[in-house]
This record gives sequence, structure tokens and C-alpha cells, in this order.
Amino acid sequence: MNYQFIRNLRGIPEAQFEMGHEAFSRWFSEELGTNKDKIVEIFSAIDSLEKRQIKEYRSTGLEFDLQMDSDEVEVRSKDLDMQGPDELPEGTELYDQESVSGCGLEDFKQVLNSWCDFVGGK
Repeated sequence: MNYQFIRNLRGIPEAQFEMGHEAFSRWFSEELGTNKDKIVEIFSAIDSLEKRQIKEYRSTGLEFDLQMDSDEVEVRSKDLDMQGPDELPEGTELYDQESVSGCGLEDFKQVLNSWCDFVGGK
């Protein structure tokens, strides 16, 4: 999973992930941002998952939800849940590459550490 962190013209940190992981870009940039309390909460959840103290962790955001278990992490847009199959014309396929992304817990932890270093949190 390739990514980079930049600061936009207003100095706001942004994450840019490769194709197939675009939802992480929006989640890190828009949902997590520089919220130090949220960063600490997620690190704590990762620690609890690794120690098998909890089976899963869920965080509900404004546009994206985060779900983690001891193996995997998934970021999912709430837009995916709003369009049921009955609401789409027959034969329509959704492009969801920008709406859902996943990776292993260890990879996510490394990215979160890098993000934390970049935004000056933890």
C-alpha cells in the first residue's frame, strides 16, 4: 500500500493513497485529521485488539466508518449503505474503489504511526 502525506495550500494535512485504497485518503484527511483524542483512541483499540482484549472496534464518522479486528481494517463510506440493490437500475455496477478500502492491522498501524508523526500527534 503506497501513500504520501502532504499539506495543502492552507497548511492542512492530507493523505494520498494509491488506487484501491482511496477511501483511506479521505478517512485520514477528513475523518481523522489532527484529532489527537481520536488518534489516541484508535491506538488504544489497536493495542486491545493485538492483546485479544477485544474482538473488534468500530468508529462511526461523518462520511466514513472504520472497522478493525485482530487481522483486518476496513474504511467504508456511508454512501455505500444508502444505495440498496433495489434502488439501482438492473445491470448497474457500482464503482466502489473510492468508497471502501481495507488492509491488514499491522499495515494500518504503521500508516497511523506515520500519520501521527506527520501531524504531530500521539
